[in-house]
Amino acid sequence: MGIKNHQFNIVMMILSGIVITFILFPLFSIITFMDSSKLISEMFSPPLVNAFILSLVTSTISTILLIIFGMPLAYCLARYSFRGKFFINMLVIFPLVLPPLASGALLLGIFSPNAVIGKNFHSLEFTESIVGIIIAQTYVGSPFMILASQASFEAVDVSYENASRILGKSRLDTFVKVTLPLAKSGLLISVLLTWVRTIGELGATMMMAYNPHTISIQIFEDNAIGGLKQALPDILLVIILSVIALFIISIIRNKKEDVIRIRWS
Repeated sequence: MGIKNHQFNIVMMILSGIVITFILFPLFSIITFMDSSKLISEMFSPPLVNAFILSLVTSTISTILLIIFGMPLAYCLARYSFRGKFFINMLVIFPLVLPPLASGALLLGIFSPNAVIGKNFHSLEFTESIVGIIIAQTYVGSPFMILASQASFEAVDVSYENASRILGKSRLDTFVKVTLPLAKSGLLISVLLTWVRTIGELGATMMMAYNPHTISIQIFEDNAIGGLKQALPDILLVIILSVIALFIISIIRNKKEDVIRIRWS
């Protein structure tokens, strides 16, 4: 039995190592194309900085919108039973399985100047604008916020909420003082994952608003013009941001609270 267990562990480690190598290997191309003498100055070039800042701002707005509207839906899906729930669950997953370019095309069918909403709101420029970027990012990022938040709410033991209700607290008090604190770590991770995903969004954003350039579109354009060597500064900025986000997620996941305190007042 011990030999079989040892063989199983070896096989699992080998398979895991292959996947890790596959993920890590493309990053070594950075060393091949890196020109350290020009890299810093290129990373702070005005077009790249503007694209990076635009992505940070729009992705933050998109994430906030998904916190406001997506988290309540996640809570409803986690706690309520109602007719049509299965359909809504499938609908939430839809932007995740749909190719981003297809998502962008569908959004254009609603928000383009000749579409239903575009015709009736002449004062707003939905395409080729910051508004278009936010719409695309919010649509594509919605499953990450809703599904991860739903899992976080489902992980909270309902008995705590029931105890709060028995003690006379309203549903709102229970949600704010019991559910949110207990689901806090998972919700923070869902927010970070959504934020990083919206920063990296390309397909739907390209369809809705190629201009102004987000960092993803800037990478696409630089790579089309000069290959990886020209796109490398853009990619490094995104990698640095991703590493920081992943580091924060790791801290949140590994943080262990010895005592869970629920404040009633």
